Amino acid sequence: MAEAVRALEVLGVPPDVEEELLVLYFENRRRSGGGPVLDCRRQGSRAVLTFESPEDAQRVLAKPSHTLQDIGLAVRPAAPQDYGKVLLRGLNPQTDGSVLELYVEYVLNCESGRYTIHRSPAGDQALVQLPEPLGDSELLAVEERVRRRLLDGAPLAVEWVQQTDSVLVWSRGTGLSGDLLELYFENKRSGGGSVQAVRVLAGGRAAVVSFQDRAAVQRVLEKPHRLQESDLDLCPYYDFLEPPDRPPEEGAEAPPGEDGPPAICVSLEDAAKRQLLESSGALPELQAVFPELKLRLEESGAWISGGDEARRQQLQERLLGTLQGMGQELLPLPAQTLCFLQRGDVRDEVEQLLGSQGLPACCAPSGSALSVTALSPAAARQAAASLSAALSPFCLAVSAQHLPALASPRWEQLLASLRCCSVRLAPGGELLQALTLRGLEQENREKLQGFLQDAALGESLVPMEPGMLRYLQLRYQELLAGIAEVTLLPLEGTDVAGFRLSGEAGACRAAAEFLQSLLGTISSQPVTLRHPGIARFLLDERGQSILRELESRFQCVIGLEQVHWSPPYTQQDLELPEEPVPLSCRRDSLPTAQLLTRLEPPDGTTTDWGTTNLEEIKGLLAALEPGEAAEAPQLAAPTAGEAPGSAASSPEEDLYTVGEPGAAEGREEAGRGGERRGLADGGEEEEAAGCGPEAAVQSEGSVEEEAQLLLAIQQSMDSQRWEEDELQRATELSLRSYERERHQASAEPPPDRGLQAALQESLEEALCVAGSARLTIYSAYERDVSALPGQLEQALRAQRGQETVVSEGLRALPSRCRGPLAQLQRQHAVHISLQDAVATVHGFADYTARAARHLTRLLPRLLQAQRPLGEPAACWVRWEPPGVAAPYSSEASALLEQAWRQRQTRLEVLFDGRPFAIDFERMEEYDIGSARTLAISRTEPPAPENGRPTATEEKGPALDLDEAVKLVPLGQGSEEFRDTVRRFYDTLEDFHNKIRIVKVEKLIHPLLYKQYQLKKACMEKACGHEAVERLLFHGTTEEASREICQHGFNRSFCGKNATLYGHGVYFAVNAVLSVQEQYSPRSADGNKYVFVAMTLTGDYTAGSQDMRAPPLKEAAEAPLRYDSVVDNPKKPAIFVIFNDTQAYPQYLITCQLSKPPAPH
Repeated sequence: MAEAVRALEVLGVPPDVEEELLVLYFENRRRSGGGPVLDCRRQGSRAVLTFESPEDAQRVLAKPSHTLQDIGLAVRPAAPQDYGKVLLRGLNPQTDGSVLELYVEYVLNCESGRYTIHRSPAGDQALVQLPEPLGDSELLAVEERVRRRLLDGAPLAVEWVQQTDSVLVWSRGTGLSGDLLELYFENKRSGGGSVQAVRVLAGGRAAVVSFQDRAAVQRVLEKPHRLQESDLDLCPYYDFLEPPDRPPEEGAEAPPGEDGPPAICVSLEDAAKRQLLESSGALPELQAVFPELKLRLEESGAWISGGDEARRQQLQERLLGTLQGMGQELLPLPAQTLCFLQRGDVRDEVEQLLGSQGLPACCAPSGSALSVTALSPAAARQAAASLSAALSPFCLAVSAQHLPALASPRWEQLLASLRCCSVRLAPGGELLQALTLRGLEQENREKLQGFLQDAALGESLVPMEPGMLRYLQLRYQELLAGIAEVTLLPLEGTDVAGFRLSGEAGACRAAAEFLQSLLGTISSQPVTLRHPGIARFLLDERGQSILRELESRFQCVIGLEQVHWSPPYTQQDLELPEEPVPLSCRRDSLPTAQLLTRLEPPDGTTTDWGTTNLEEIKGLLAALEPGEAAEAPQLAAPTAGEAPGSAASSPEEDLYTVGEPGAAEGREEAGRGGERRGLADGGEEEEAAGCGPEAAVQSEGSVEEEAQLLLAIQQSMDSQRWEEDELQRATELSLRSYERERHQASAEPPPDRGLQAALQESLEEALCVAGSARLTIYSAYERDVSALPGQLEQALRAQRGQETVVSEGLRALPSRCRGPLAQLQRQHAVHISLQDAVATVHGFADYTARAARHLTRLLPRLLQAQRPLGEPAACWVRWEPPGVAAPYSSEASALLEQAWRQRQTRLEVLFDGRPFAIDFERMEEYDIGSARTLAISRTEPPAPENGRPTATEEKGPALDLDEAVKLVPLGQGSEEFRDTVRRFYDTLEDFHNKIRIVKVEKLIHPLLYKQYQLKKACMEKACGHEAVERLLFHGTTEEASREICQHGFNRSFCGKNATLYGHGVYFAVNAVLSVQEQYSPRSADGNKYVFVAMTLTGDYTAGSQDMRAPPLKEAAEAPLRYDSVVDNPKKPAIFVIFNDTQAYPQYLITCQLSKPPAPH
């Protein structure tokens, strides 16, 4: 489907209509039918508007006519952009064409002759026809070069132009006819096509031909054209290239088509030849031969008018002969020399030099050479030789001391005073390269040498204290500004402070002596202040304000060079938000994988309350006699903790069963359950028995209802017993975790006393530094500043304050809480004193208020953190789906119990760093991060005998590795996806552009991964190094990929494609081997399957076809085998393993061939 048109071209826009008025008209829906305009580009009498909505553009096109200021406008869809042309705007009309050519070659980075420039008559715009179309990125590069480089002092702009359907035609001879042009350009000889319109311009020698097909424009531009014995010149037509209408001058002959004889125009496209005609005197000589004719030069060419036609023809032939006799000579020169010859003063000097030798010539750059044009080839060669001999380059040595002077205004003044001389610094920075004309070398050389002798720079440093430096800058500003011969650079670093002087050596010495004399007039007086947080306060805005006021009053400077304070690098737990802080502890007392282990019946099968075999119950009901119906539920539904179809009693014990009494109790409970089921079904049994022989066989509907009723009763009773058992077991887990935590707490190693002492000493030192400040007062010797310390102390006392925090927990605060209090003092730059239940915070006003609030929030956490590990008053558990009770840790249970006893309705807490909210009204736990809600419950724990956990508790729940095996798709924006795909593509080699990724999945298989990790640890120990693992590739079929995901790399269905190096599982170092059709054949839907596997290659050696295990190591003391075999031990590309646990399929890449192979 074609893209909707949003850009429209508006034709016939009056030049006095402003762009804003034009946009407002087309945004007015009532008048133009349009809407919001995104962009408007105006070029003469046409404009291109881009609308925000294609619908607005379609309404504008559908409107039959548009009138603005009583002038009709034509609207049509805008032509597409022409990427083979660019437009340069903002040219200086006086810029020479040869200079423009050099500029175009620079910005377009192309060679001479591979482009065409069409300049507007006004000279301010130029259309450049490119050798090849540009892309958007290439245009951006061109724009950047245009932005950086001015042309004759004028900044230029570059932009795309739209494709044109017209050409501008110039005739070098007779005038043009519209009908003749139409017939010619519709003829195949011209390469054109159907002509839409022909417009002959004023003067009759130019016309605009418009085609119906834009492609015809390019075809006609590529061919030469000749019509009525006259050559035609063509260029793409844009309105800015159209020559302006020129009324005939007074007394001049009328142009063709008007009264009077027609004038003849001789085209002069070569600017050099036109300039040579003007300067050489050739035109006056021709005019003297034909006095009755008028010969004048214009931009379009040389016009011959007056007299009869024969004489005009004779003059035309003489003029053409003169032009044809001119010769051009190319003089290869460096770019610097070409630019030098384009300077106005140099051109005048060169013209004067050549004129004195009788060699009128015109010079213009042409690519990397200078084109010398003269009236004859011999004269051109002689002029080129004279010009080459007139160039006089020379060099002067410079040193690093001269370089700063080359950037000074004096250097610019010197360059402006040199006559016809160009100077630049060589790339190495050791030479000045100068270029001048013969006869001027001595003069310019002497000026440059004199400047370098005077400009040898010296440099020195006058060190001083930062306070003295600031005093000089504030109090002696005018004196420092008066040192004009030397550059003063203030250095205010922590290592070096003072003035660096740069300038002439003598001036630098004088300035250094002057600065030393100023330093001798400054006195310094140290002052020591001791207040809690004084260092931080003086560096803050309020302290700085007090110091600035005193400096202004006493006309001095107060230096803070020795005052240091910075906030602690880490805030740890002290960095608290303003809102109440949630408590933090561990959520579980055991690893999550153990807590969420599915509780199993004694026989080891998993109980699933929603999958009881309803069909089995229905079958038994249908098969039983009416007398046996009462026993059917007991046969069909298993007891709690028993798998469907298993016996009611089992010799094996449940993980949480405590000895024989527990087992007997379980069997007794099962018997009671069976008894209740019998009673529940007794009514229907009696009813069925009393229905007579007609009810011997039940209908299908009644069997369905009865089976569902039996199943519901069974599940209800089993669910109740299941919840009781779960709560009992959770309580036991909580008790066991408490004992384990207490044991771990008692077994913890003693802290590093030396480290704690060092940390404490560092903290005390930081508090001491923050509580004292050593200032230095800098002033003139004659000024009395003795009263300043007293006034400073008075101002500081006015800023001090104190806050009190009352808490009963402060009466017997444990010693371990002193550390956080010291950290709080360090953080807020305050001092905290404790007395009974009151903590007093001393310091400056803002600091004490913040520290008091912080201490108020911190105390509950400190007291809670120091809570001795004791037995919880109750057991708190959460219910994980589908009904598994997971106990909280003893610390978490204590927090919940405390909040519950305080009748809180809601508690916010951090479990393992994750935010949770506990709702005690609804008895729910809400995971704020995952928006997951779980039910919670509270129960009193049974007291274990002798305070010790039972034998069953000591075992602990077994780790469940039978979690669901799944493939998790990786998001394309994830780092894991990008790394996997990058590693895959980096080894595809020739298949890099032939493979397309469909998806990448990550395999989650806990059992396989655990086996792999155990094997890895064993192999690292056996090999004696850790470099036993590699990431390798394995291509396979779709069916085998499913088997590998479930069971891992098994030799029963792996290694079928290759046994060249042994009967094992094959892996490739590079993916290019795995994507071969031989190893990963395409499935029915065209997919190929490649695993990225973590592979334990360990120590390897070369393999062979008959190997079924790695060979023995020859030099080993014990009979040890290699871990894997390879194709080439020096540079392996294929690895073969013989142990299935040596590889783990980490990722499965599903890919396709980008282009299927052509059928043979």
